[in-house]
Amino acid sequence: MGNATHSRPPRERARRALRVALALNLAFLGLETVIAFISGSLALLSDAAHMVSDVAALALALLASEFALRPAVQGRTYGFARAEALGAFANALFLAFACALIVHSAIGRLSTGDTHFEPEPVLIVGVAGLVVNLASAWYLARSGGDNLNIRGALIHMLADALGSLGAIIAAVLASTWAIHSADSILSLGIAALVLFSAWGVLRDATRALLDFAPTHLPQERVEAELRGVAGLSEIHELHLWSVGGAPVLTAHLVPEPGVAPGDLLARAEHVLREHLGVVHTTLQIDDPGPCAQRHCPLFDEHLAQLRPHGHGHAHGHGHGHAH
Repeated sequence: MGNATHSRPPRERARRALRVALALNLAFLGLETVIAFISGSLALLSDAAHMVSDVAALALALLASEFALRPAVQGRTYGFARAEALGAFANALFLAFACALIVHSAIGRLSTGDTHFEPEPVLIVGVAGLVVNLASAWYLARSGGDNLNIRGALIHMLADALGSLGAIIAAVLASTWAIHSADSILSLGIAALVLFSAWGVLRDATRALLDFAPTHLPQERVEAELRGVAGLSEIHELHLWSVGGAPVLTAHLVPEPGVAPGDLLARAEHVLREHLGVVHTTLQIDDPGPCAQRHCPLFDEHLAQLRPHGHGHAHGHGHGHAH
């Protein structure tokens, strides 16, 4: 079974893992919610809240994964490649909101002293929940999906595993030593750990949505590699971002006198593809003379106000594009 699973394409494995995890969590949600309200355990209620968010998060992740497969069409030239980053961003925000509610409830119970709960049902559901959460997390991690969408869903699973573990510990402390306040205290600690993990996904998803350079491929490294290309005189208008996890680059290259534009283009493409793994490129070869696009006012607020209908570039040179 392992060989068959890993023979599938990564995105197909990821979608299958999301479906399995969604089914497991949805089946467990009803039981946990009922027992959480009957027992009055905040740790179990916090775990149930995580489980609700997990079901929504997994459904959102699965929907984003399906959207990401849709082909590009006119007007949507990248298709829905950023759907996975958007899903991860929404999941991280959702998880942060759930943690805020748990912290509010925990502080309220500790301040009023209303921390009593029935430990026996909490222990049973906590153990069952831990098994479901860890099984879901293992299946997601095993799918080989290392994109933001899978990371967001995986954090939800690990957060719920922590919630279940906290419920188990709280139940043991309450039944053995009557320390009912441990329920609320553990909930605060779990919420802090979950928020810390969610921040990483939120940060990376924001970078992807705002077209920042990929974290694994700094722009300084790309420029340094390109400047080492034989026959290159100057680089300008270099933009580096990612779509669906794949780096995308555009740049203007100026050849040294006597260097054929086609030769420079071929050498630059080779460096980008073979040395840096950038396969989505648009390279323009400029004449050595002045280029109106050398100082692009794209992000200049003052010039943007002077040109309310967009910015246009005057090109007094030939173009050489490589895709």
